[in-house]
Amino acid sequence: MRVLVTGGAGGLGINVCTLLMQTGYKVRILDLQTNRNIKSIQKIKDSVEVCWGDITKPESIKRSLDQIDIVVHMAAILPPLALQLPELAKRVNVDGTKTLIEAIKQKKNTIPIIYTSSVAVFGPTPDASEPLSADKNQPHPVDSYGETKLQAENIIKQSGLNSVILRLTATPYLSFNVKDLKQMYAIPLNNRVEFCHPDNIAFAIVNSAKNFTNVNGKTLIISGGSSQRMLYKDMIGGILSILGLPLPPENKFAKEPYPLDWYDTSESENLLNYQCHTYTDYLNDFSKQLSQHYGKLFIPFMRHVIGRVFGKAIFRFI
Repeated sequence: MRVLVTGGAGGLGINVCTLLMQTGYKVRILDLQTNRNIKSIQKIKDSVEVCWGDITKPESIKRSLDQIDIVVHMAAILPPLALQLPELAKRVNVDGTKTLIEAIKQKKNTIPIIYTSSVAVFGPTPDASEPLSADKNQPHPVDSYGETKLQAENIIKQSGLNSVILRLTATPYLSFNVKDLKQMYAIPLNNRVEFCHPDNIAFAIVNSAKNFTNVNGKTLIISGGSSQRMLYKDMIGGILSILGLPLPPENKFAKEPYPLDWYDTSESENLLNYQCHTYTDYLNDFSKQLSQHYGKLFIPFMRHVIGRVFGKAIFRFI
């Protein structure tokens, strides 16, 4: 079976493509030909078919759909860029989805679609008295990202195509750079979050392809499960502790509630069996990734020199 993964050269996309191939699928990526994307696919370029193109261009999509059995639609403009450039987010997230659907409909065979949406469609929910559910809680997006993801969901639902919508929670990746430190202030320290390992997200997407008949027509929340519920300060504090850095002062963080919360994932876990890794696993994987990328001495140096001497001062400038 051949799978088209739109946005497959992105951080999560590469994980999904790799797992799909390990599962036995033939994979084709549709993504922009940028230096970052070219570098991103280096490890799998000999095993995957790459169709460089633009999700908003009909000719790119038509070419990429040839002999495809199922589409995993991941191409999107994500925060913070989606919030900074709402018109671009609409053009890619909404108009790109519409163009993809139209191209699929023009094919004689019906191609099912797995769409990776976001829990951002719920908007902030600080007054929620129980975990959010796709059945019980109506979407109320408050920013351009959540709005465009909800619009794309509706386009897919109204298309008549076989589809499943996966509302993914936000998850930190294993790579690290200074931009990550700057972006961490967007969420209030006491905001509820439900951690989900990036590998779990990939498992959920791939298992949706493997078990598509069981999930067809559903909208599922993909998150870490009840054991992974915490406050944002607990999650970010654990990650920073790997680097020997203290939690920054509370006044550095946003005050407005962020569109993350705790979720009822009982249905998605029952259908997809994806909640394999925990927050503790992530911290171990994060440490290993840092050592592999920066060298074995990086973490000890950060903990015993940079963190101990400059830890508190660092966040004055970030």
